[in-house]
Amino acid sequence: MFSSNRAGWRAGFVAALAALACSVGAGAAGAESTPAHERAEYVERLESICKPRAQATQRVMRGVRQDVRQERIATAARKFARGTRLFDQTVTLMKPVPRPAADVETLKRWFTYLGQQETYLQGITLDLKAERTIKAQRLTARFIHTGNLANDVVLAYGFNYCSFKFSRFG
Repeated sequence: MFSSNRAGWRAGFVAALAALACSVGAGAAGAESTPAHERAEYVERLESICKPRAQATQRVMRGVRQDVRQERIATAARKFARGTRLFDQTVTLMKPVPRPAADVETLKRWFTYLGQQETYLQGITLDLKAERTIKAQRLTARFIHTGNLANDVVLAYGFNYCSFKFSRFG
């Protein structure tokens, strides 16, 4: 009788362990799929914000490099002012979108870089309005570098329109 009780206890214990393992496995699988699903939704929402503004930026900034080269600085300053407004509006619209819990820190870093880019664009605009083209060029280099750093942070997200592409600015 003692040995059959022991066998029943073992069978119950093994069954409980198996049930626990299945529930932990299901929970882990659910946890893995949820962040990926959340991230995909997040990317989709941001892309819907970024796409029309990226296209508008491209239209507004068309020919700005030639304007600077041909010393049409006032024209370039107006284009940069419009591009800066579009960039600022885009970032402002993106910030309140709820971020996936697993990506909060990464996206915080990304938004920090975007904030730096906003500052650089504002500086470029002010420098062009004051006809300080050398200072504007220096800030442009920083703007590009910071945009590339921002892209590196969110490379895994697969952004298209929300990723930085300097070709849209010129």
